[in-house]
Amino acid sequence: YSEMLTEMAEDDGNDEYKNDLSKIHSAGKHLLGLINDVLDISKIEAGKMELYLEDFSADQMLADVRSVIDPLARKNNNELFFDAQEPVGSIHADATKTRQCLLNLLSNACKFTSNGKVTLTAARSGPWISFRVSDTGIGMTKQQMGKLFGAFQQADSSTTRKYGGTGLGLAISRQFCRMMQGDILVESTEGVGTTF
Repeated sequence: YSEMLTEMAEDDGNDEYKNDLSKIHSAGKHLLGLINDVLDISKIEAGKMELYLEDFSADQMLADVRSVIDPLARKNNNELFFDAQEPVGSIHADATKTRQCLLNLLSNACKFTSNGKVTLTAARSGPWISFRVSDTGIGMTKQQMGKLFGAFQQADSSTTRKYGGTGLGLAISRQFCRMMQGDILVESTEGVGTTF
């Protein structure tokens, strides 16, 4: 509805409303994301989450992911690098869930990094494709890393206060990866950066 109102405001020449309507739209999208996360974790815990496995182009998915993440990287004045030495080809997985995992990892990297670098590397090894999301952000201690993948968990309470979020993204992403016979691992050094 906020998109419709924005179009109406533009058509009527009421540009002074566009900024407020944009905020309403952004808040609505944020709330929808939170609701979807809660629904996803509930389905996973109830054993009701289903996979829709198919063959799709990993390269095309990466191009789509980049177009979504580019503005988010720029918001914190980060440089975004996609490092695929050669086309990685097709992948047999759930396209939506794979994309969701990568977007979650990249948006986290952009959120916890300022004036730095966020890099996505994709490499094929036989039938497997490994994705590495690295940043030069705030990093974590071993104790903080131990809490990362629990539902409703974040590194610590100061992280929640400063950066926001529900603490569901990584828990959901890891479950999705494990459902597709993969996993998410993490390496981090406090003050230096993190790689998932």
